[in-house]
Amino acid sequence: MKFIFLSGSFHSNSRSLAILKNVECFFGEHETETLKLDNLPFYSEDLNIDKPVIVREFLLKISTADGVLICSPEYNHSIPAVLKNAIDWASRPAFNSILKDMPVSIITQANSPTGGARAQAHFKLVLDSTLSKIHICHEMMITQVSEIFDKEMNISNAKTLERLDRHVTDFIEFTKRAQP
Repeated sequence: MKFIFLSGSFHSNSRSLAILKNVECFFGEHETETLKLDNLPFYSEDLNIDKPVIVREFLLKISTADGVLICSPEYNHSIPAVLKNAIDWASRPAFNSILKDMPVSIITQANSPTGGARAQAHFKLVLDSTLSKIHICHEMMITQVSEIFDKEMNISNAKTLERLDRHVTDFIEFTKRAQP
């Protein structure tokens, strides 16, 4: 199977990108790819008529995936704009987009004790409107995220690795069950 990873941040020390890099090993023989979202133009109905090449390439990659894994920080109690924009592009046409019936799992992370719980809730609201199949086995929120990495941005916290392994394993099974 093929899994697309979407990150809510792209700065040089992005914890979301680091988490996605760290979870690749849990996907075993499955193909994974992290898409770059920070170069997508803002969604516009005008651009949607004749989509830019970069948007068409993004949509093609999503359409060929068996599942999507999102990892994101929480910005101002919600979803980062870069991810909301990507979802807006992928959600057209409404009720019949490439996200319809797509298995999607969400990991949020923050230094706060809530671990991005409000972003997690907003993702579920937005993805529910796209008719995605939201993986709800257990909410994967990583708290005190600055403390889980070593100097090379490898996750060194055993409890976090155990939780991520369980989450990914369940998501792979969820995705298999969603296959036609």
